[in-house]
Amino acid sequence: MDETSSIASFEEIGPSGRPFGQGFASNEDRNVEKLRALVAKSSINGGAGRELAEDEVPDVCYVLQYKGWGGKLIDLRRSREPISVQLDDLDDEATSSSSKKPILEIVTKVSTSLIQKNRRADHVPPPRRRRWNDGFDYLPYDDLPYQEDRPRSEDDSEMKIGKVEKTYMVINSIHLINALRAVVGYYPWVSLMGDSVTIAAPYYVLIHHRAALARYKVSQPETHDEEYAFTTARHIDVLLNFLDKTLGERIREEEERHNSSTPSYTFLNLGLLFKPGDVVYAKQDYKWTPFIVSSFEEGIPHNDGGVTIAHIKCWNISYTAERLGRTMQLFNIGSFAGEEAISNLPIIPARFFKGENGDMTPDEVKEKQIALGKMVWELSKGPSYMSYDGSLVERDPEFSWNYPISASGYMSGRVIVDCTGFTRYSLDCPGENSRRGRSPPPPNRPPVSRDTLPYRAPSCGCSACSKVDSKEVLSPWAEFDDLDPTSDPAPADDLYYIVLSKVVSGFILGERRWGHFNVEHLQEVKFDKEAFKYLVLDDEIKLTVRALIGKFASANGKVTPWPNDFVKNKGQGRIFLLHGSPGVGKTCTAECVAELARRPLLSLTSGDLSTNSYQVEKNLEYFLHLGERFGAMVLLDEADVYLEARRAKDIARNGLVSIFLRALEYYRGVLFLTTNRVQTFDSAFTSRIHVALHYKALTDSDREKIWLNSFERLERDSGGKVHVGVATREYAYESRDVQTLRWNGREIRNALQTAVALAETEALEDGNDKVNVTDKHLRAVVKMSRGFKNFLRRQRLRDDDLEGDDEDDEDLEDDGQGPIIYD
Repeated sequence: MDETSSIASFEEIGPSGRPFGQGFASNEDRNVEKLRALVAKSSINGGAGRELAEDEVPDVCYVLQYKGWGGKLIDLRRSREPISVQLDDLDDEATSSSSKKPILEIVTKVSTSLIQKNRRADHVPPPRRRRWNDGFDYLPYDDLPYQEDRPRSEDDSEMKIGKVEKTYMVINSIHLINALRAVVGYYPWVSLMGDSVTIAAPYYVLIHHRAALARYKVSQPETHDEEYAFTTARHIDVLLNFLDKTLGERIREEEERHNSSTPSYTFLNLGLLFKPGDVVYAKQDYKWTPFIVSSFEEGIPHNDGGVTIAHIKCWNISYTAERLGRTMQLFNIGSFAGEEAISNLPIIPARFFKGENGDMTPDEVKEKQIALGKMVWELSKGPSYMSYDGSLVERDPEFSWNYPISASGYMSGRVIVDCTGFTRYSLDCPGENSRRGRSPPPPNRPPVSRDTLPYRAPSCGCSACSKVDSKEVLSPWAEFDDLDPTSDPAPADDLYYIVLSKVVSGFILGERRWGHFNVEHLQEVKFDKEAFKYLVLDDEIKLTVRALIGKFASANGKVTPWPNDFVKNKGQGRIFLLHGSPGVGKTCTAECVAELARRPLLSLTSGDLSTNSYQVEKNLEYFLHLGERFGAMVLLDEADVYLEARRAKDIARNGLVSIFLRALEYYRGVLFLTTNRVQTFDSAFTSRIHVALHYKALTDSDREKIWLNSFERLERDSGGKVHVGVATREYAYESRDVQTLRWNGREIRNALQTAVALAETEALEDGNDKVNVTDKHLRAVVKMSRGFKNFLRRQRLRDDDLEGDDEDDEDLEDDGQGPIIYD
């Protein structure tokens, strides 16, 4: 809605008799006097109404202010009717000013200038300025032209109105101002303080509170006496009648568009949709996000009187600087002609928003946002062990260019939600520096200043109400600024949870990276209670492991950092060494123990730690610290490179081993080390290891148990969708073809996964919903495996023959003593 809808289309005008100074000493002052004289010649266009008599004060007064050079006020006109700005030769009597003030003044400023009719023939234009290399303008005194100062006739110039500037309303009624203070709870950038209040056209703060003012008129505080209440009611009527007369028809037409079957809007009346304090939805980080409107600005004026773009300042609450605080954002809407559907807006008011996919009601969206917001509040209190299944949130550089680039894409697995940890540790994550950077700042995007939330609740400011309301009542917005979830009480207002950002940050355990999560895709971890039971391991060893792990178990599956009160400056955790040939269950043991203890498992390899002594120390310290913070069990798989015995001449390897020994000495928590080369261990590790478990090679009986457990878990985890027939089971247990391959546990798992993939493809081609794994699928896998192992065997034999030939050639080389002959 533009300001011209409420300005003065001035129809009555008269010069003021207000004095403007005592004499004019300079050329500029003489020009001011001349402009004032020309203003007196301006007249009404149509002359429909009468001018104001002396001391006559209407309820609504229209004021036209004439400005000269530098914005200096030249003269002003007052009228009871809107004034139209034109010039002619009619003379009007001056309208005297009065000490009394109207309830409302509608003020429009116009800029004026003198146009010279007869340019002097001998006029010499000033010389062109010279620009020096340092960028400053310089005009030498010697270059100033000499001109004889001679007076000009009054007919040399005429007045020109160059520009009609913005119109504003001045509210002089303290009764009306107090009424506004009682109903306006949140409207940044508009001040209601002082004995008079100025509001720029098109008076959105008044339009947005029309209904509230109407209610206040008939339900004023009991402290108001009869006279005060009557005056307040009458002044409210004056304001509402003015708004209705000036803007009512346009507002009603726009509201009809809003309430149609397909809600629409026009750019001219866009501000009606965005009342400060209302909830809106806009795209942030490529997803619809709730915000609170802070202000609506019409933007840059166009030559035709319209505007080219509208600016909407909003804010929501997100985790920054280890607190939950407000973050401002700026959204822009370009101008257009005609009508447009509200659903096509880049920022949609909550009452029109139907969810991400358009299949929800606004009330359903609201309840969902409240529930998710409360979940975010709880997750912000500290590290939380969760499951995630969905797309990771990719930060949009348009809004979050100062965020480091993080993991993206689809992810399904276990995560640690840790907003504080992300702030403190994400930039130091090993490997991140090579694959992450900072997005460049968006071009030409100015910073958005943060508004100030009201501290006190809205109330009438009259003396009677001020005496009664001695107890300060806080504004509902007071609890929206900078809260610490770990110490501050949870907000009581559901609106807080609606605008709380539904994006949380944390650590992806499977990828050992930090990322951003949509809280909608998070859920509690479902621990596999049967995992340890299915572990194929010697019963005595299983009892030992269960007994040792019992004291470290988490009762409720929540993140519980490892204790640190047993031995000062020394680790008091448990370090397990799992050694044996590949595929016998070492890694599986650590995974099952983590499920049994209901704790996260942070699985590392040498690739995560590096082999450079400096990087190993830094990276190992980093991950072990995260393990302690998350209360996670840490698994270092294939740790041979760090555990090998030190040698006198290998300084680099000695440094690696020393670093690793020192880290183990002070680590608290549970650490699993796996290796299949225990015979090369450095003897110093013996005293650091609490439990060493040896895994024997698998027997046929062990393999049968692994097959049985794998079949049962497959059918259980698939919900009955995958079926393994009896023939398939017998083939796996008894077939000589399977037994001669002597598969280990990992190979059995891989073989079964391949057989299921073949069965799924067959079911898809046949159009069956149920997947039936037959012995045919397993035989195909066995055949492929046997062929691959035969190829490897032949390749090794060939390599051995080549090595033997090379050795024979070396032995037969001439060493100066003649050939060596073997008997």
